[in-house]
Amino acid sequence: MRPALVTTIIVLGLALGACGDNKEDKMRTIDEVASQARRDIDALAARLGSDPEVREDVITDCTPGQKDSGKDLIYTIHVTIEPGAMDRLKGEIADDLKADGWTVKEDAGSDSVRFAKGDATMGAEVWEDLGKASVGGSGGCVK
Repeated sequence: MRPALVTTIIVLGLALGACGDNKEDKMRTIDEVASQARRDIDALAARLGSDPEVREDVITDCTPGQKDSGKDLIYTIHVTIEPGAMDRLKGEIADDLKADGWTVKEDAGSDSVRFAKGDATMGAEVWEDLGKASVGGSGGCVK
């Protein structure tokens, strides 16, 4: 499967999984939620690699095609990585995020790790053979 397609599938899964009915998010604007999500995703991308390239940055309907479902950010960055990036992601980076309150989820047999905190989600897919990684996520659905 092509890296761009895999990335799109992961980001859409993260975005749809983040849509909820959290009362706290009702009090925050989509701009505030999106800004925080971009900061979190940018920070993860910077720890994982260099030369960040924003591939997607769009605010969309939480449920595609349903304007009244709320708004959600889809944000994806590609970075250049060095050998050992996956080990760092699953090790020190995951440990640091877990200590900061993020839930860490690894899919067995995959080169990806997902993180969740409140309604925010983010994840990284690593292709060490290509020297690239994709980092993306969402701040959660805001109605």
